[in-house]
Amino acid sequence: MAIRNCGSCGSWRCFLMVLSVTFLFLINTCDTIQKYHICVTEKSNNKKYTKYCPLLEKSGSKAACVTGNSRLDCLRKVLQGRADFGVFQAEDIVVASSYKNPDVLITNEIRMFDTPFEFEVYPVVRKSSNITRISQLQGKKFCHPGYGYEPQWTKVISEYFEARVVTPICDTDVTAAENIFKSSSQFFKATCKAGPWVPDHKLGTKLMQTYSNLCKLCDNPMDCSMNDKYWGPVGALYCLTDGAGDVAWARLLDIEYHFGINGGEPVHAPAEEYSFLCADDRLVPLNNPENCAWLSRPWAAVIARREAAESVQKILSSLKTAERLTWQWALEELLEIHAQTIVPVDSMMVPDDYLQKAPGFLSANSLTHCEPTGKIRICTKNSSELNKCDLLKRAAKSYGIEPQLECIATQMESCMKAVQADAADVVTTQPDDLYVGYREFGLRPLLYEYTKNFKSIHRFAAVVQMNSTIKHINDLKGKRACFSVYNGAGWNSIFSVLRNKTFVCPTCSSTTALGEFFSASCVPGINKSQNFPSNLKALCENNLYSGESGAFRCLAGGKGEVAFIELNTIKENTDGANSEPWAVDLKSNHFRALCLDDQSEECYLSWATPGQVRIILVPR
Repeated sequence: MAIRNCGSCGSWRCFLMVLSVTFLFLINTCDTIQKYHICVTEKSNNKKYTKYCPLLEKSGSKAACVTGNSRLDCLRKVLQGRADFGVFQAEDIVVASSYKNPDVLITNEIRMFDTPFEFEVYPVVRKSSNITRISQLQGKKFCHPGYGYEPQWTKVISEYFEARVVTPICDTDVTAAENIFKSSSQFFKATCKAGPWVPDHKLGTKLMQTYSNLCKLCDNPMDCSMNDKYWGPVGALYCLTDGAGDVAWARLLDIEYHFGINGGEPVHAPAEEYSFLCADDRLVPLNNPENCAWLSRPWAAVIARREAAESVQKILSSLKTAERLTWQWALEELLEIHAQTIVPVDSMMVPDDYLQKAPGFLSANSLTHCEPTGKIRICTKNSSELNKCDLLKRAAKSYGIEPQLECIATQMESCMKAVQADAADVVTTQPDDLYVGYREFGLRPLLYEYTKNFKSIHRFAAVVQMNSTIKHINDLKGKRACFSVYNGAGWNSIFSVLRNKTFVCPTCSSTTALGEFFSASCVPGINKSQNFPSNLKALCENNLYSGESGAFRCLAGGKGEVAFIELNTIKENTDGANSEPWAVDLKSNHFRALCLDDQSEECYLSWATPGQVRIILVPR
């Protein structure tokens, strides 16, 4: 129609107009190429995101980055639709399977070898031991690969053989870990279980002394460490073929190497003198292990959202021919496949179906040594914490961690009361809640997060407007103050500073001292029924100024002249970071922190440990 309406003399002009519109359409089409977001775990020693993710922004790229702080965090993002795909280990896939989510699929495996599984595990028996059935294992000598190597050799895999054959002892007076060692100690005549039994070295030493027969077969029973000749996947086979033990728990690839099954050299022992002991009581030769594996570990795999799965599989299949510095090359580097191969699965399937293909793996992850007599009850204070706790519970189970976790939902003060009353075991707290937990509920720290990054710690400061006449701490006398909460980190920080400088009565309570020092304040959490100075609530407007952001709002709106807050609160509520009407136009350079006398760079009153799980409290 447009061409007919152009006169003959304007036909070229009309043609150019149509060409321009077509060109613009093509540009817009290129700009709207569907991108699929890979979740990348950013590690402190491996800056993959900053190195490779910018290359995914190139024109024509079909991928983009989303960051997670761990593989489990990435899994959560994929399950929630906040990322399209990621690479996950077998234990992560167990966690994904536990959600029974039909909207995620396995698209590709990440393989090192052309085998259906990453590895398979078998018990190998020496024929001269006269073991022909599982029931004959009791009282025999067991060569175990030990602890402390390879993340793929998890506690679940390490202890699966014993979980199947050993009669469990469930002593309620000892820990879940000790029950496992106690059971094996009474079932086997002797073993070599070298390496760290538990993370705590002192406890591990004590357990080794108590159940010393579990180290008796080791080359150095008194040490029973990772330096032992019989430690590790190959060490367990040497323990067997040196004549120390009767049965060994080992991976097929190590067995084939040790016995020279596939013509390898050197041959460390004659294969004909040993057999596989199958779970159905069959004995089969080492060169014919078919249908005898007790446990198979699936390969790491790509999990993708169902809507993106087909496209993700096609993209990953195209990476074989990627040229350096292209977006495809960057994506391949982000997958961290190195010498491995991306293999598309023949038929995409949900995580549970993928795991079912690996004999023994799912059942290994569902076994418990004893029926749980107790759980660690974690009290959570909001839906976000509850979801994270639930993910932690599932992950702990997939790695064989005992006792099991239980997540309880309530509010902070209720959580502290629950721990105090033994209705919960632990609660994570913010720095503002530590003092209250210690003073009012008799709780003490169990764990805290540590960081070497100074900027990651929580720094509590006295913050004022940039144009304020307040220059020093002593200028605060008679001013209006905003606090995040009563007895929080900001409250206790300024009280400690003022008392140390003798600006307030050193023997007075914090409420009396700060009530006299400031002309008016807003201190959320002050109990009106108690005899507190009335000016501590003078600036408050319902719950408008409660919490860190509330205290900053109190300052930014001119209600107060100083706010005692964490320095990151400024960043979180200025320069467009907070879209609420009161904060939308605030600039970070309109605020500053007061320095103490001996501070030259960073100005703050106190600091506290970082992280979303700051402090875990337990009853005294």
